[in-house]
Amino acid sequence: MDAILLVGGQGTRLRPLTARRHKSLVPVCNRPAIDYLFAWLERSGIRRAILALGLANEDLAARYPAGRHRGLEILPIIETARLESGGAIRNAVETAGIDDRFLVLNGDVYLDFDFAAALAAHVERAADLTLALHEVDDPSSFGVAVCDPDGLVTGFVEKPPPGEAPSRLVNAGAWIFERRLVDEIPPGAVRVEETLFPSLVARRRVVLGYRFEGHWADLGTPARYLALHRALLGAGAAIHPGASVHPSAALAGAAVGEGSVVGPRASLSGSVLWERVHVGEAAELVDTIAADGARIGPGARLRGCVIGPGATIGPGAAPPPGTIVDADGQYHEPHAG
Repeated sequence: MDAILLVGGQGTRLRPLTARRHKSLVPVCNRPAIDYLFAWLERSGIRRAILALGLANEDLAARYPAGRHRGLEILPIIETARLESGGAIRNAVETAGIDDRFLVLNGDVYLDFDFAAALAAHVERAADLTLALHEVDDPSSFGVAVCDPDGLVTGFVEKPPPGEAPSRLVNAGAWIFERRLVDEIPPGAVRVEETLFPSLVARRRVVLGYRFEGHWADLGTPARYLALHRALLGAGAAIHPGASVHPSAALAGAAVGEGSVVGPRASLSGSVLWERVHVGEAAELVDTIAADGARIGPGARLRGCVIGPGATIGPGAAPPPGTIVDADGQYHEPHAG
């Protein structure tokens, strides 16, 4: 069985973190996020992963060229125009020669559930389409699915206002397609979530909502990215063997990437350092992300900040909570405004 990974987006919601790297290469506990999807696909018995690459995705294409990657065959497909999810699926199916049932994954999710059980339910119900659904506490920023008592999808609500969602089951970005559905995707650059899926439901086709209990996260925003690390790390830490952490530094729920340096008496809580980040003596980072090559000066205090690649936070600086510093930007104010 083949899987199509929709990895053509530009990661705009994660900027400035994605200013210099593809969103699928964003590190999760010091591994590229897409590596977790590859590992899950391999465990699930998928034989080939087709990367539907959009424009300006050269770094991802270079990182995962055509060929074997562990137990998977990787096939990158470069799109020459913006296709959205529907056009990308059609293009990947035709280019890769897919002639049977296949799986589609959004490239900016983290998931772990029993795919064999989902596939068995799809086959048993003779479904045209199966959507993996996951229950969340606040579905207001997601696409919500409404299901009948038999688990069939009866409708969709996109980003319902807080407290008004008809259910808490959200589209988890994993879909089992029958090959015949590709011919029903409208032409052009269209999103299947807004065209094909509602059309199938309206025509009373069998669209199964498969609810799973495994772990799931949308990596589309810095807040969700940090929440995933909290879920994976708890109070522990993920320190790359190529990083240097001073024995007097305190880490809790933190990840430290390759080539990064954490100085004496520095404190990292719920924070993520990418590669080659330097954290000075007695600096304090709480719920903060620092991208490649960022430098945090001694005594700096950061809370809920997003520090872009190559950015500099001056000694003793204390940006207001939630501050975003662009790539190569600087912040030197000693007191929060």
